[in-house]
Amino acid sequence: MEKINVLIVEDAGLVAEDIANKLKKHNMDVAAICNSGEDAIQSLEERMPDVILMDIQLSGALDGISTAHMIHEKNDIPIVYLSDYEDNDKVNRAIKTSPQTYLSKPFREGDLIRTIQIAFNNWRDRHTTKPAAVLKDHFFIKDGDKHVKVSYHDIVYLEAGRAYCRIVTETKTYTQSNNMGKILDQISHKDFIRVHRSYVINTNKITEIEGNIIRLGKHHVEMSKGMRDKLIDKLKFI
Repeated sequence: MEKINVLIVEDAGLVAEDIANKLKKHNMDVAAICNSGEDAIQSLEERMPDVILMDIQLSGALDGISTAHMIHEKNDIPIVYLSDYEDNDKVNRAIKTSPQTYLSKPFREGDLIRTIQIAFNNWRDRHTTKPAAVLKDHFFIKDGDKHVKVSYHDIVYLEAGRAYCRIVTETKTYTQSNNMGKILDQISHKDFIRVHRSYVINTNKITEIEGNIIRLGKHHVEMSKGMRDKLIDKLKFI
């Protein structure tokens, strides 16, 4: 069975450690334990988890819902909310961030494990089941008042912004109002790989790698340490 990598965002230290121990007992990996929304967002620079367990009530400037909203602006990661109380206003806010589900504290170990497995499997099924009509070598995007054809081969990299995604080609940059996850759903191409929370590159465009900098002809992007191995495995070195 595929190992699931889980990010735990919980500001109660003992609760977070207890959750981590339960996950490890069931052969799951713990990407990190973060006690604030700010730490959770920062941790995604290093390693992208498969599922996020997010406590709604967090200390700090960001609560769990605000954190989830900021994460989903750049990353399509399934989130499971944890909470020890019900508040209609918070529930309504949480729904707007499209969580996988919601676990009320205290929860049973079996419920926790099953919820994570279901969240991950639903996300994977959604991303591996593609419409039959998806084109193999190009797609169309909106550019002003028209739709233009963009070839996968011409794309250098994608860059995620707070509420947009930039598609950078050799000749032009297109800014789309969709987040990067939705763009990747449409591309779904073997030559593209995420190297940073904010960047997906076309591996055919790589001309040089120096430290954590990837050069793509006249362009360059930063690579996260936690995503380096995945890129190296995809490339050929002599």
